[in-house]
Amino acid sequence: MAQVIITDQQAISESWTMWIRTVLLGVVTGSIFWLLSMILTRYIVDPLACGRLFNAAICYDSAPFSGNIAAILAALGGLVSMVLIGAVRPIVIASAAAAVLWNLGTWIDGLFWLEAALWSITLYAGAYALFAWITRHANLLMTGLLSVLVVVIIRISLIL
Repeated sequence: MAQVIITDQQAISESWTMWIRTVLLGVVTGSIFWLLSMILTRYIVDPLACGRLFNAAICYDSAPFSGNIAAILAALGGLVSMVLIGAVRPIVIASAAAAVLWNLGTWIDGLFWLEAALWSITLYAGAYALFAWITRHANLLMTGLLSVLVVVIIRISLIL
């Protein structure tokens, strides 16, 4: 039976290469978010909601609605990818990044496609970098509380 001994109680020893891999995964996740958001808006939500003007509210909000669906799919893809590369606490990173970037579809709606793609990539990479750094703490309760606190602070600052 294997026994894990943690010598440093403050941080889990995670190499810089793993942190860089997680940030690069954030870049990939941001590009996938942008691509999924555009595909969902143009080929699924707009034709279904705006084709017969069945529901004008959904037609008006088709880009943010597609962005929210894309955020869920990107978070699931990022979670699976982080599990495959062996990142520390991938569920915390993926869920916290999704919570922080929940309305990204609304933020990038109306931007030029290249600008929207760059903002999506940059924000996802930054969120993955931040929460990958936070999850290095050895105590799971402390990691969870700190992640929730950071998400709440960022969401409140976005409202103001």
